[in-house]
Amino acid sequence: MQIGKISEPSLKRSVLRPLFGDPALVRYRSGADCAQLPWQEDLLPVYSVVNEVPGFADDPGMLILAAANNLAAGGAKPEGFLVSAVLPPEYEEQQLKADLCRMREAARSSVSPQEHDSKQEREPAVIGGHTQISAAVLAPVYSVTGIGSIARDPAQAHRILQPGDVLVVTNAIALGGTAAIARAKEAELRTHYPFLLVDRAKEFAGQMAVGETARAITHFGAASMHDLSQGGIFNALWEMADQAGVGLEVDLKKIPVRQETIEICEYFDVNPYYLYSAGALLVGTEHGEALVSHLAAQGIFAAVIGRATGGKDRVIRNGEECRYLDRPKQDEWYRRLEYERANTNVSGKEQ
Repeated sequence: MQIGKISEPSLKRSVLRPLFGDPALVRYRSGADCAQLPWQEDLLPVYSVVNEVPGFADDPGMLILAAANNLAAGGAKPEGFLVSAVLPPEYEEQQLKADLCRMREAARSSVSPQEHDSKQEREPAVIGGHTQISAAVLAPVYSVTGIGSIARDPAQAHRILQPGDVLVVTNAIALGGTAAIARAKEAELRTHYPFLLVDRAKEFAGQMAVGETARAITHFGAASMHDLSQGGIFNALWEMADQAGVGLEVDLKKIPVRQETIEICEYFDVNPYYLYSAGALLVGTEHGEALVSHLAAQGIFAAVIGRATGGKDRVIRNGEECRYLDRPKQDEWYRRLEYERANTNVSGKEQ
């Protein structure tokens, strides 16, 4: 494709036609510089921007999922998504079309059909964006802005973590990172582990959405939520406590980790507690065990892992051992990637 704005025929054929089949959803056309989204007076807009998902550069639909997760953790319902694409000149139009179709399907699935209420007559969708061809990039660069809605009523707003709150984790940590590693290192892993274990690890990619869980927590009652994304559970714990200015006491052994994650992280010397953890939520609530039971009744696993304290100490206990929680660190996916690149460069120089 030629450098500059994507051509009008390509825009209509591979962008507008696949994405905007419903004229009642938005009014957007080639040459327009904005998209329109219907809004209700009793709602406030909420926004989330995502430009990379660790280990899933080949699947731009995951950007939609990540933006939807951020909105859900803030108590918002996804309404639509804006997509910005900067593509290298050699990128094929059919590749662009395939990317946007993935995004369209991810947007549609960000809210399940049973979650549509009587006020919402449409599915969340990609509602607009921009597409540019540039020699400044060697691979496609996508950015997604998720637009959600939340009630104006302060009584329905999520609160921040409070001293005495019980800490609950849903699902299991490091699912997204485990899936990413299993996809990238599948051949190597199959030489060391049963095929079934590797297949199950790859399938964790299908468990990374948290919208349904977040809405179940919202219906339960007042709680603070944080989605576990880059930096895993340890970064999420720090961020949640730092925002509220509280301390923490966490039992490491109570944090749910899948066996597939343990095996793969041990093999590649990766710390699962700092690994990308899409698919899980960290929740603070006055009624931890009641929330766990509420979620279990809906088929959602959750576990109490600790509590918030009135001081500033953020403590991780592991049996008799006790240590302080570190400040946020680089996600283990990127640390491992840098390690492998450095070793590859050293090997190349030695040769």
